[in-house]
Amino acid sequence: MKILQVLCGGAWGGGSVVVLHNIEALIRRGDEVWVITADDEQTRCFQRVGATVVQLRSWRRHISPRDVVPFVQLFRLCRREKFDLVATHTSKAGFIGRLAAKAAGVRHVVHHAHGFAFRETQPKWVQRCYVFLERIAAHACDLIISVSEDHRQAGIRKRVACADKIVTVLNGIELDAFGRTSVQVERGKLGFEAEDVLIGVAGRFAPKKGLEDLIRAFPEIHKAHPKARLVLVGDGPSRPGLEKIAQRIQLGRQIHFTGFRNDIPDLLSAFDVVVQPSISEGLSLSIIEPMAAGKPIVACNIEGNREIITSRVNGLLVPPSDPAALAAAVGLLLKDPEYARALGKAAQDDCRERFSKARMVRQTVKLYDVVAAGKPVNDSLRAWRIQEVFAQHQAAGEELVQMGGRRV
Repeated sequence: MKILQVLCGGAWGGGSVVVLHNIEALIRRGDEVWVITADDEQTRCFQRVGATVVQLRSWRRHISPRDVVPFVQLFRLCRREKFDLVATHTSKAGFIGRLAAKAAGVRHVVHHAHGFAFRETQPKWVQRCYVFLERIAAHACDLIISVSEDHRQAGIRKRVACADKIVTVLNGIELDAFGRTSVQVERGKLGFEAEDVLIGVAGRFAPKKGLEDLIRAFPEIHKAHPKARLVLVGDGPSRPGLEKIAQRIQLGRQIHFTGFRNDIPDLLSAFDVVVQPSISEGLSLSIIEPMAAGKPIVACNIEGNREIITSRVNGLLVPPSDPAALAAAVGLLLKDPEYARALGKAAQDDCRERFSKARMVRQTVKLYDVVAAGKPVNDSLRAWRIQEVFAQHQAAGEELVQMGGRRV
């Protein structure tokens, strides 16, 4: 099958990682995969796994009248290459990509909703505008794959598409990549001492990520825990502003910006607590990854996050855009290390059960095949779910045998 993945969006982040995992699986089984990007790091990573990459220099992150240029470019590419299936990602690329593919006569179009453009924290009129655009784009595709059931239900409630047209495939990660290195080793690499208390956050630096709230919460945390250090891993358009806020609160020496890192699985080992203060997410890898590493997590109580974290069971949820609440939650975990360890262990167990890369890739590729074959998605999903349940029970039985147990 010849497949085009329309990514674009922002810089390299969690969504890009998810797309990369799926593309690797498609290429391994013999599919020809093309990818549209608008970022150098994305281009390098997708080329490395064998995809044909087209980088759109005309792409603009924000909505602009000049968006007609990438629309025409995508239309011409689809007409020329005659793709069997086009898969789109992110809100803007999903809108332009779906319309361009449909206009070019592509037979099968799938959209990956890593989080719809509308969200509960927006003004009502903004939500209505985005819902209207999502409804238009939904008519130009066969299927919408949501990364979380929370967002799927929101899409159904807003009548973006009928329930039969939106399915959920939870994001997944390479679980075995996490928890391989010791706290001391990774702290040494970062230049910290054993007695330092590290509060970490890893992800893309963008306005909706809420990192300014975490920085503003840090003075209260540092007041109670003088050895506390805030470590911000990543890069993005918000970094200059965040560095200014860090200097303004006069704790600049205790706030560390590492820049972009590609060793996140190992780096997470260094942290005592991981915080994800984002005010808008799909199904965040910046929560799932520290779960895999067994770290206690503080996150905001928003759609998507609520599907990953059950507060006080496998992490803590606080109101979005509330620095005082972030400070209180982090302080609680630092004050009670035993409780923090228990939350981290529960998070790790939950992550291994629900968020594997193998499960995500298997489900995504199956949906592509169902759409490309022109089969009814609902009928295929019923059979698929039965197979998935059987596979889970079979795997559990094999694990019991390996542990010396007896299969019943």
